[in-house]
Amino acid sequence: MLLEMKHISKSFHGVQALKDVDLSLKAGEVRGLVGENGAGKSTLIKLLTGVYRRGKGEILWNGQAVALSSPAQSQALGIQAIHQDRTLISTFDGIENAYLGLSYPIRHGKIDWKTMENRVRTTMESLGLELDLHKAAAELPPPQRTCLEIVRARMRECRLLILDEPTAALTEREAERLFSVVRALKESGAAILYVTHRLDEIFRLTDRVTILRNGAVVDTVETAEVNRERLIAMMTDGASVQAPSHASAFGDVLLEARDVTSRDGIVRRGDLFARSGEILGLFGLGGSGRTELLECIYGSRPMASGTVELCGAAQKKPSPASSLDRGAALICEDRRGKALIGSLDVRDNILLTSIDRFAMCGVSCRRAENAAVQAQIDALGIVLASMEQPVAELSGGNQQKTVFARAMMTNPRVLLCDEPTQAVDVKTRGEIHRLLRQKADEGCVVVFVSSDLGEVLEVADTVQVMRRGETGPRMENKNLTVRQVLSCCYET
Repeated sequence: MLLEMKHISKSFHGVQALKDVDLSLKAGEVRGLVGENGAGKSTLIKLLTGVYRRGKGEILWNGQAVALSSPAQSQALGIQAIHQDRTLISTFDGIENAYLGLSYPIRHGKIDWKTMENRVRTTMESLGLELDLHKAAAELPPPQRTCLEIVRARMRECRLLILDEPTAALTEREAERLFSVVRALKESGAAILYVTHRLDEIFRLTDRVTILRNGAVVDTVETAEVNRERLIAMMTDGASVQAPSHASAFGDVLLEARDVTSRDGIVRRGDLFARSGEILGLFGLGGSGRTELLECIYGSRPMASGTVELCGAAQKKPSPASSLDRGAALICEDRRGKALIGSLDVRDNILLTSIDRFAMCGVSCRRAENAAVQAQIDALGIVLASMEQPVAELSGGNQQKTVFARAMMTNPRVLLCDEPTQAVDVKTRGEIHRLLRQKADEGCVVVFVSSDLGEVLEVADTVQVMRRGETGPRMENKNLTVRQVLSCCYET
């Protein structure tokens, strides 16, 4: 057995994150790890990678007890992790990023770049990958960044690779490329711990799956012997996840974008409108410009031309401040990089866009602030030790709920949601869907962007396609099929 974790327990601030967890992996095995946000997956990963010191229990590597007291010690054993938030240096090219943590070869007193490039290319070829190694990481698309991290892990003689939500930002086609790399790693004898909320990937890739709930292992089962419904039941203690209903009638147009183009040229022509009570699903393949259009509408990406009308007020140059004033809020795709400030506590993150509401003569009313924040915590069911807990310590699902809580503090009439359920568990995803339907039923407009077309069809009243920076036709979501939507995406 390559890895054995026995009776592992870990707590933070008196809250038990892991309780008597047993987990074992053998070489050449792909093990799925699933559970709701807050189930303990991230804590387990950080114990294996040496970020956290274990509380109780022991870890065996090839039958020998190890401490894993630092990331360096974990990496020296051959344990590598690729996290949902990529750890590349954006200004370094592919060769430099692949060599992070490795010694540079020296020849005649100078760095031997040719030898470095040859080694990286040899590793790429062994995994069946093609990457532009001379581009900066910031210029690479998401799937190539993921593959570059896998190349780096392989160069460090990786024996256990931990993949944490590796397809969260990938389209279906991009994910397929990643799956072929995972299979190549398995055939080479590496063990893989595959952590995801996308259960279809569990069934496609894994040999066995371990289910966590409330910090404890519910069971470890052969993937071929379990179905989706059974997995969800084990993760959620049998709680059902009910899909929201669709609206049948809408009110006035609250959002309209006409001939919108972005200054960087990604959005070439954006035309859309959404009515009170309507959830508009905006779908497109990777690089279609769907995220950029939402950012233009909100004002966080400069527009070159076009107009946006919010709640009856036209603005040729939208800005986040003016959008908030007119009743619009944006749930952005990158919650850790753009939506949350990890060093601040939950309370301050929720208050970021509404703190002026609680100020009088330049002095804030702490009691009113706390009451409003607590009301949002209760309404959204955010699980935390206290509102003063650093937001970075929350699970992914509770971080996303914190982002929604901040948006709800502004009482939005137009809610722009870019991948709002990315990397959250099945239960939290259902809660977010119901929240969006509730806001629509209250008369708000919701624009819903997701790379998961099935989710768009599940949630939206109307679907609009975006392709090559241009919006396409609107389709009423009644008996609408995946094939019909995709045909619009691929039409020339």
